[in-house]
Amino acid sequence: MGAKNLKEMRSDFDEELLEDMEGASLDGMKKSKGKYLKDIIFAGLKGISGIFFSSKKAMIITVAGIILFIGLITGGMLFFQKSSENLKGDQDAASGKEVVKTVTPLVKEPVFEDIIVLKPFDRIRLKKGSDMKLISLNLSLELSDRRYKKEVRAMEDKIRQIITGKIEEMTWLELRGPEGKIMLKYDLLKQMNSIFSEVMIRNIYFTNFLMQR
Repeated sequence: MGAKNLKEMRSDFDEELLEDMEGASLDGMKKSKGKYLKDIIFAGLKGISGIFFSSKKAMIITVAGIILFIGLITGGMLFFQKSSENLKGDQDAASGKEVVKTVTPLVKEPVFEDIIVLKPFDRIRLKKGSDMKLISLNLSLELSDRRYKKEVRAMEDKIRQIITGKIEEMTWLELRGPEGKIMLKYDLLKQMNSIFSEVMIRNIYFTNFLMQR
């Protein structure tokens, strides 16, 4: 009976050992299989990334080459165009042709065709009776019609004599106020228009009125 028990115990021990060996072998196979799959996946990712980065680099190089090519073409066109213009200018100069450049004209001040500006009257002597003995003035004549301009210009010397003679008859006290200037203006209009067949001078403008001792 003792021998039988010993035999059974050995049999049980052998079965347990066999099961442990089978379990260890199965775990090893699982681990090996997992590692193999990991290696395959890693290699695949590495290959894909290499292809991606290689394609991106190739794309960048291609785009840079296209941009450089376009820049060279544009620069060449500009160079040849400038050379052509310079050559044409030299040919025109050699053949004696005049090169005309467009210049923007300056804006001129407006000209009123019905206004005649007389030359300045300088140091006209006033009538005695005051401390201010001299007067200098500028004045302009407004015409009734611009067609009278030629006729009035023809009588300018006579008009200047009328103005000088009338001022010499007045004193500083008469001319210093606005009333005196208005009186002078209407007296001059009357005398100046009297030398024409019709009224040609409509108004007089004093642009400077300076009295001196």
